[in-house]
Amino acid sequence: MNHDQVQVRALAPGDLQDLAAFACSAGTPWEELVQQQLRGPLPRRYLAAPPRFDGRMLIARGPDGRLLVVGAHHIEPTLVPVVGYTEVIAVAQHARGTLIGLPDTEQVSLGHFMLLTIFQQMRLLGRHRRTFARIDRRNTASLALCDRAGLSDEHPDPHHPGLVQRWGELPQ
Repeated sequence: MNHDQVQVRALAPGDLQDLAAFACSAGTPWEELVQQQLRGPLPRRYLAAPPRFDGRMLIARGPDGRLLVVGAHHIEPTLVPVVGYTEVIAVAQHARGTLIGLPDTEQVSLGHFMLLTIFQQMRLLGRHRRTFARIDRRNTASLALCDRAGLSDEHPDPHHPGLVQRWGELPQ
């Protein structure tokens, strides 16, 4: 699939019904948690977030209109300068393994495509170049995605012992 066949846009209230049925878990604890959040409170929190947190939840649909991948990011208000935090990237079960052709580059996974889209949006919003994500330390697929995207500086998360923080610089 080429990038121009994927429609990425901001979450809208009309997407809540599709998210309530969104299936992104193959049964691992971290996927189950993400699926529960996407089916429940997370989208509503992004729709209701005050502008000072500059939160964005993005959805991507394929040519057939089906929901492929969801991503969300916001500023981390406790850090100065303003640092972007990628809160979630979730690929639909039916779309796992799908590759997206980008202009002038190799194909990337849907998760990588959404992460690059989030990074682009962070740059447009004027966020600090340093950015991070929190990942369950057992989630080897997400850790590998972070490595491919340049988020490879790993630190323990002080608030959640089961998570690690992956830091890196936004690409130019």
